[in-house]
Amino acid sequence: MFNLVLVGLNHRTAKIDTRQKASFDADDLPQELNRLSTMPKIHESMILSTCNRVEILSCVEQHSEGIDTIESFLSEHSSIPLPELQEKLYRYSDEQAVRHLFRVASSLDSMVLGEPQILGQLKSCYNTASDARTVGTHLNRLLQSAFKTAKRVRTETNIGEYPVSVSSAAVELVRKIFGDLQKTRILIVGAGKMGETAIRHLSETGAQSVYVANRSPEAARELAAKFRGTAVPFTELRQWITRADIVITSTGAPETLIGLPMVHSIMHDRKSAPIVFIDISVPRNVDPEIGTIENVFCYDIDDLGAVVEANLHERLRAAAAAEKIVDQEVHAFYAKLKSMDLGPAVIQVQGHIEEICKTELQRYMNKMGFQEPKQVQELEHMISRIAAKIAHPLVMQLRNGQESPSEADYADLIRRLFKTKESD
Repeated sequence: MFNLVLVGLNHRTAKIDTRQKASFDADDLPQELNRLSTMPKIHESMILSTCNRVEILSCVEQHSEGIDTIESFLSEHSSIPLPELQEKLYRYSDEQAVRHLFRVASSLDSMVLGEPQILGQLKSCYNTASDARTVGTHLNRLLQSAFKTAKRVRTETNIGEYPVSVSSAAVELVRKIFGDLQKTRILIVGAGKMGETAIRHLSETGAQSVYVANRSPEAARELAAKFRGTAVPFTELRQWITRADIVITSTGAPETLIGLPMVHSIMHDRKSAPIVFIDISVPRNVDPEIGTIENVFCYDIDDLGAVVEANLHERLRAAAAAEKIVDQEVHAFYAKLKSMDLGPAVIQVQGHIEEICKTELQRYMNKMGFQEPKQVQELEHMISRIAAKIAHPLVMQLRNGQESPSEADYADLIRRLFKTKESD
């Protein structure tokens, strides 16, 4: 069985400055993989590099030597002194490494529990390593099992169904109110990070008519261009609110931008057509009293926070089910691996029994003088069947011993009984 190690750091063990230094540029990744693969004791390798984690997964000759090599490689790559870097690293081997990888693929180790991006990032890094030919039989088999585990978690649990960020919760609210967002007109007031995140989530749901208003026209144009939206003048805010179905505000303005009198006037012009205001600004940009107006729905960051908290609770419940799936898949992976590892012993047992039977048959035929080829052939077939029947219970014991802690003892017992050699 191969020796597996995983060395890395993530958002829990290292601050962003350290993670940035340790990260690998996508264009440089093939070259770095090849450099790592030429180092002593490293047989197969893959590097996972995202904004929140850098991890190296390798098949090595010996655990401690492999870990030392990878740590030195990371230190050299990041220009972080080895003692300083080692304080930030976690190290896993064999089953611990498999479990960690399966949890990462299933987004159970992510900063945002259940986020779907990590699986795509893992697949991308795996494809890069495959193209660079730094992964072989062992890591290929392991990664396919990781992808299978992630798929089971997605299909058998609802871990990804509940928004756990303020922006995604805002989008989920408007989807519940309007359903299909393709025909709705959405106005984003503010071109900062929260506004951009909101537009990204809206684009993923199919929203097409997105408008951006910001005090800086250039910032509004830049943000709108990223998502094929339209920048509109901040000075015409009232007119564009009148035309919108959904208004999401996310600015740094210290004052209220949308007040009760303005919305009364807007609803008169809209002939009371429903409109949703979602204010994710701190301090508020929207007067919460507008929610008292008929057909005006108003939510602020506290409302969204309550949604996020409830959704996080649901994801945590789903995560418990996901952890059970990971346990099952880790067990299945090692059961298959051990079964394959026992293959040579099984073949030797069957062959050894058949050889004994054939030797005894030959001795009997020499004594009795059997010369008829047809008779000899029939006897040889019979001997092969007898050998298979004798070997069958022993083989089944080997294969079904995966759950037993004395499985290695079974294999050793068989080898000693039948004087077979341990496979390399």
